[in-house]
Amino acid sequence: MSGKRIYFIISAGMAAILILSPAAEAAKTRWVTFNSNVLNVQVSVPDDWMPAKSPKALAFHTDDLTGGTAGIGILKSTSNDKIEELADKEFEREGRPADWVRSNARLDGMRAIKIVGLVANNAERKMVQYFVETPKGNYLVQCQATADRWTTFGPIFATMLSKIKFLAP
Repeated sequence: MSGKRIYFIISAGMAAILILSPAAEAAKTRWVTFNSNVLNVQVSVPDDWMPAKSPKALAFHTDDLTGGTAGIGILKSTSNDKIEELADKEFEREGRPADWVRSNARLDGMRAIKIVGLVANNAERKMVQYFVETPKGNYLVQCQATADRWTTFGPIFATMLSKIKFLAP
């Protein structure tokens, strides 16, 4: 039952147990949409996620009751390199982590390189990052969470990623 939340409901002398999967948790969450006119990007996040102040990124984070943490950040690249080159540079910069898995992906219909693995300098954190090619330039979208809480945060990240929109300037 890893990653599932158990709720005990007592009503009119009757007791019931409700087990919600992480996907069900994400589905019942109230979402708030944020736009960045500087980055030309839109993202929706759960209403209990806090914005992180950053002049060059759109970022949000949360802490859960069990000590897990999670965050998402979207940054527009200043480099003119292709997304494959950006992903290669990141892989080299982080010491060529053996557990990183790289694949082709799409984000908001745009071509992307996806990398999944443990954070190179912190094995207690897992991440998924996308190097995204758009007509307006390249972006890095990164999701990170406490590794042992990934089953909880993963479906929330998947929903957030499905709601990202790269906007026309």
